[in-house]
Amino acid sequence: MNKSICIWFLLLVTACIMPNVQAQETDNTTPSQGLSVRQKILMPGPLIEGHAEYETQCEVCHSSFDKTQLTTLCLDCHTEIADDRNSDMGFHGKMGAASKDSCQMCHKEHKGRDADIVGLHEGTFDHDATRFPLEGGHEVLACVSCHDDDSIKHRDTPSQCIDCHKEDDVHNGATGEQCDTCHRDTNWQDAKVFDHSTTDYSLNGSHKEVSCNSCHIAQKYEFEENEMACVSCHLAADVHGGSNGKECEECHSEKSWDSVKFDHSETEFPLIGKHDDIPCLACHKPGDEATDAPKTCNGCHENDDAHLGRNGTQCDTCHNTETWSDILFDHNKDTDYILTGKHEEVTCTQCHVGALDDLLPRDCAGCHQADDVHHNPDMKVCGLCHSTQGWKSTNLFDHDFTVFPLIGMHRIVPCQSCHINNQFAAIELECNECHNADDVHESSLSDNCALCHTPNAWNPWQFDHDTQTEYPLDGKHEGLSCDECHLPNTQPEDTTQVCGNCHQSQDIHNGEFGLQCGRCHSTTGFFELYIR
Repeated sequence: MNKSICIWFLLLVTACIMPNVQAQETDNTTPSQGLSVRQKILMPGPLIEGHAEYETQCEVCHSSFDKTQLTTLCLDCHTEIADDRNSDMGFHGKMGAASKDSCQMCHKEHKGRDADIVGLHEGTFDHDATRFPLEGGHEVLACVSCHDDDSIKHRDTPSQCIDCHKEDDVHNGATGEQCDTCHRDTNWQDAKVFDHSTTDYSLNGSHKEVSCNSCHIAQKYEFEENEMACVSCHLAADVHGGSNGKECEECHSEKSWDSVKFDHSETEFPLIGKHDDIPCLACHKPGDEATDAPKTCNGCHENDDAHLGRNGTQCDTCHNTETWSDILFDHNKDTDYILTGKHEEVTCTQCHVGALDDLLPRDCAGCHQADDVHHNPDMKVCGLCHSTQGWKSTNLFDHDFTVFPLIGMHRIVPCQSCHINNQFAAIELECNECHNADDVHESSLSDNCALCHTPNAWNPWQFDHDTQTEYPLDGKHEGLSCDECHLPNTQPEDTTQVCGNCHQSQDIHNGEFGLQCGRCHSTTGFFELYIR
């Protein structure tokens, strides 16, 4: 007997006994006790707790001998699932073609009261396939953080921000329930999502950086027109004390409160040079009207006047607005005293110790008397030696125009070597006056050092005994030193020219032949006789 015959046989037996065994209605609490014998025989097992009430009404879920109607009957009850499938929304709607198959592919019934026919595995469930994809901070939350009430189906869990974050609403409902207008799920504290340009007050410049609470104090979000004026927020920062009115935007910008856009060139006092860089309060004192600010140099710079008023109040005659220390005044063009050399570098007050119109000396000594190291009343023409290029430089003086031109070594010696104590008049001109201490002859060869020495060097000498005297040196006399004949403390003209006077100690004749030794002897050798 094959399987089909067995099935038909079973049905036939059931049909025969059914009239004799009629199911009786009971008041038992379990739905399965109200089933007929036929139903009990055909039912594969008890339904889940949620479907228990339909256990005696098989036709709610089943159509006799037609399995294709199972899904249709399921959706008749589970209309929310039907809506998802039809609209391709929610978990069952986003499953695509798989969601169109029979419900029994995923949800197996008749497993008993405690059976889980949903089959939800939280570890692998893809929340992106629901109406509420998890993004930002929601991605790291545990399922129970939102699905904490077993009496509520997962699909029925509230999905609006306010539903979960009502206790976090610092606005206390003042801004409504559309939290995502300002906040985003990546960071609840970050409220920069809100587009303030959709309001009557667009945020520009530094206003973009301030926190909401800086303006919306005590959660106030509705403002009157006058409450949106600059002064309503910045009254405490008004350094003008209200003296400049309430139209702050005429000078300030939203880019920076300290950045002033007021165009001063449209006033009677255009700002040029350094004036363009100074803060307004440097001229416009708090509490004063803008027109009260002085418009003359002296009006602002009286305390900076190093002249103490002696030069008048026309500061712009010498100074300009680029820098107070930069002087416009041209001494060479505007006066008859041209500044050259070091004079160009000195400050005005070094010469002008009084008022500018006070008469000043024009000669060097008039200003440099304290620097006069000569202390000589006869030496007042400083320009003979000095120049404005440097007080210590005396290269200007030409000694060749004096009675003592400098030649040889005299050119390189400092002035003080001869001009002791800075005395330049009545200076001795003779060599021995300066070189007396260097005279190894001790004046024995006269004071006329130039007879032998030259200014080129003290040690070499150029005296020619043969041409400059009446006593030529020859023979042995040529190699003698001067002091062998010219004795100390004697003058050259006092030196004897007689042989016997010098060679008396060598005279073996003891003077018998007189003092004219040259009659027999020669200068080549004392003991060589040339008389035969």
